[in-house]
Amino acid sequence: MLDLLTADDVLSHVMMLAATNELLYVLVEGSSDCGVIDPHINAETCETLPGGGKSVVMGAVELAREEGFNRLAVAVDLDWADLLYPRTSHDDIFYTDYYDIDATVFFREQNVVRIASNFADRSQLRAHVAKSDCRTLHEMVTQIAYPIGVLRFISEREHLQLHLREFPISVVLNSAGSGIDFNRMIELAIKRSPRCVITKEELVRLYREADAEIGEPARYCSGHDLLTALAIVLYRHCGSKASTDAIARATRAAFTCSDVKESPFFQSMSAWGERGGREILSCL
Repeated sequence: MLDLLTADDVLSHVMMLAATNELLYVLVEGSSDCGVIDPHINAETCETLPGGGKSVVMGAVELAREEGFNRLAVAVDLDWADLLYPRTSHDDIFYTDYYDIDATVFFREQNVVRIASNFADRSQLRAHVAKSDCRTLHEMVTQIAYPIGVLRFISEREHLQLHLREFPISVVLNSAGSGIDFNRMIELAIKRSPRCVITKEELVRLYREADAEIGEPARYCSGHDLLTALAIVLYRHCGSKASTDAIARATRAAFTCSDVKESPFFQSMSAWGERGGREILSCL
């Protein structure tokens, strides 16, 4: 149902809620975002609400500003802001530290260590990392998710309409389980994108050019790809029996108060609350 909401619908809903209390409200793109933010929110001063996508929540907070309603803010995915288009700078807009909120959680490396320690067989995990070209599991999973992220970037930049949503990482994982089979990834990306008209050779060329210019691979990895890759590696090679959903939930739950204190995303949220005379983060 969230997909059917407009910015007006969302703001109207918030205004009805706000008429009954003095809470601040933070709109998020989806309900899973609440799973990261809510454990660190002071429920007596602030509440998160899923709003149905970036364009909707951004539209709602803009309408709120126009109406002089200053108890509403939004937390949104960074996506390709600063890379392909400028971010919208405003006190009531909080961008995730990395591509999205799950990537923000994943790139607190100690979170991945905690998850692996709880779900994987210790000896199998150590053996799998040792026989790879990676120093850590965290580096390995990033190495798996990165090429798909580059394709997402190219598709957005060139308007290719590649269908990369919920990309089947398990199908393109290499035989060693520590990286992507590049040729298979390119072929599958084209095959599952009927609206994209591009040759394999041209897509490879665009990929190589983009890859050569990228300085921070982590910035290009989506949380979905990272957590899916983590779950697959732990399941196939490290003795885990947990599903991707279970791994994702556990990783979000592993985000601690110390992570909050070092996160620009949460710091911007805290600063917004302070300007209104509220402490909205329980950790701080």
